[in-house]
Amino acid sequence: MAPAPALEATLPELLARLKTQSDKIQTLTATVDLQPTAGSVYSGVIKEYHDVKGFILLKKPSQIRILGQAPVVRTNIFDMVSDGREFQLSIPPKQKFIVGDTDLKRPAKNALENLRPQHILDALLVPPIDLATEKVVFEQDESDGHRYYVITVVQTAGDGEFQPVRKVWFSRADLNPTRTELYGPGGALIEDVRYSNFHDFSGVLYPSDILLRRPAEDYELTITVEKAAFNQDIPQEKFELKKPENAQWIDLNKPEAGDGK
Repeated sequence: MAPAPALEATLPELLARLKTQSDKIQTLTATVDLQPTAGSVYSGVIKEYHDVKGFILLKKPSQIRILGQAPVVRTNIFDMVSDGREFQLSIPPKQKFIVGDTDLKRPAKNALENLRPQHILDALLVPPIDLATEKVVFEQDESDGHRYYVITVVQTAGDGEFQPVRKVWFSRADLNPTRTELYGPGGALIEDVRYSNFHDFSGVLYPSDILLRRPAEDYELTITVEKAAFNQDIPQEKFELKKPENAQWIDLNKPEAGDGK
């Protein structure tokens, strides 16, 4: 079958569409399936399990909690929260309770301690683009027989040249955002997220399949949304994580931290 004609949209129309979709999401309560790439950070946590059942609580602008459970027996494998400034990670099978700044870049020797709930928050939310404060490049792209509009947010580097901050890809089949890329200093790719199978969750259009890739940490994680409820009230205590009595406290902000086995 011949592909459907590509839809047309202007830059202001795409920006308005992105803002409308973003504004519709203030909180998220979701049941998800988490499938890690073999050998990745998340495989280290999940051990022999192919996938885990996950429960996600999210409140804008920066609060998130993620609980991972083993299949069948439903014992907790990990529980982690972040308020945008600090994250906490509890790993019951290892009896560890790990804390650190969300922007901590130093990798730990133990792969488990590289987990960051903020990575998943960045994947779950696609923030709007504000032309009043951000410079953008607008272009078209085509790959694997699919056509896209691409908006690249750029900033001026020290040498006066433009460097990408993030990219948002829109499929011209339906004008939904199907990919986001986040960049760091020097234009290095930090995070690459693909979105597919959009569904209407009681008036909120949201992807059911999310593929998160973090090149620096060398992992990929597929998030399949099984159930989702938006804009329900989430009590603040749901974002508070208590250290188990027998767990080892590990502060990754300290130089000697991150060496646990």
